[in-house]
Amino acid sequence: MLLKNEGDLLPLTGNETVAVIGRAALTPVYQGGGSSHVNSTKVDAPLELIKERAEVSFTEGDNFKPFIDQVLINDAVTAAREADVAVLFIALPAQIESEGYDRGNLDLTPHQVALIKAVAAVQSRTVVVLNNGSVINMVPWIDSVPAVLEAWLPGQAGAGAVMDVLYGVVNPAGRLTETFPLDLADTPAYLNFPGDGDVVRYGEGIFVGYRGYEATNRPVLFPFGYGLSYTQFAYSQLRVSQSEFNIDDTITVRVDVTNTGKRAGKEVVQLYVHDPVARLRRPVKELKAFAKVALEPGETKTVTLTLGSRAFSYYDPTYSQWIADAGEFELLVGSSAAAVHLRQTVKLVEGTPFEPRLHLESTVGDWMQHPRSAAILKPMLDHFYSQGESGLNNDSLGADPQVFFRDLPLPIVISFVGGVPGKSPDEVVEGLLAQL
Repeated sequence: MLLKNEGDLLPLTGNETVAVIGRAALTPVYQGGGSSHVNSTKVDAPLELIKERAEVSFTEGDNFKPFIDQVLINDAVTAAREADVAVLFIALPAQIESEGYDRGNLDLTPHQVALIKAVAAVQSRTVVVLNNGSVINMVPWIDSVPAVLEAWLPGQAGAGAVMDVLYGVVNPAGRLTETFPLDLADTPAYLNFPGDGDVVRYGEGIFVGYRGYEATNRPVLFPFGYGLSYTQFAYSQLRVSQSEFNIDDTITVRVDVTNTGKRAGKEVVQLYVHDPVARLRRPVKELKAFAKVALEPGETKTVTLTLGSRAFSYYDPTYSQWIADAGEFELLVGSSAAAVHLRQTVKLVEGTPFEPRLHLESTVGDWMQHPRSAAILKPMLDHFYSQGESGLNNDSLGADPQVFFRDLPLPIVISFVGGVPGKSPDEVVEGLLAQL
């Protein structure tokens, strides 16, 4: 995944002299530790493959140790200064990242950070190639380098894939399935992990990943769905098969995508759904469909995506089922969670049918959420609201009673207004429940 490419440094032409820096270029880090470790039949080494394409100098650069080795850094700086381009192969060492234990932070080693900064200070054409199993902190150094290629743990043939991207044999089309935060404290799980004693709390609930960052309006380094290409794409002509639909309908969404650059490439079209009003807390938006489309320079294609009822539904633990509320939804089409290019509103005419589940302590809001229970309670509320100074009107409360009492249990509201003659508040509510 190409994460940064200022000045179109990449792809390389093959005519440059290249300073290859990093032990990971010689001994590639291509798989995780623990039970995922396998004995590969053959492992491609980046150093050997890049020698087939360019005049190369190599320095070890990275010692995979927790301390800074200035001698190694000085050698790398010398090599970088004398070359046309510096390519650093940076990999998280096994003592930091593996199965069986948790990472204490998101950082590279202090030596790796110092190495990147030192090389970038003398070589304006510096590329960082990363091998890591999950998100890392790039904030300390990313502003100093023009190009970053995230290669993850790519397997035994990964080095060949990296070379194809570096030299433009392949136009990168990977997109992030994780959000890169600016700080570990920004992550949705930060306050709950690792828990207390033997108890781990998954306190973020549904707000995992990009849903959590968007819910708290936190800026990020790279958003979910992000990824660069050696070409550019334009979106136009968003069409929806129907602006109003029923719960059993399938909506077809079409959008035109044009390659406006000079290279053939692939774009990943992402369709998110925003539910502006729901009975339960919802993410700002959720990815519900996506498709990759290959385009020649100047070519336009129509991308078709489909949405069924689950795209508009959420799981309600009270009813133990997936529920879609009637009302408007916004369809958002873009190239990442943070890059929405087109949007359109559709309306679900009737939501998922479900029976109201109310009890003695249910709130006024609970009663008003379902048409059947709302119809039973509304005459009583209208009577309360119309009783002048003794009632629940704006003048006596100094606020809208429908908002003021929405989250109070119904017996409390009945008590507040003076009750019903001859019955306790609980008896009144029990009667309404029996009627329901």
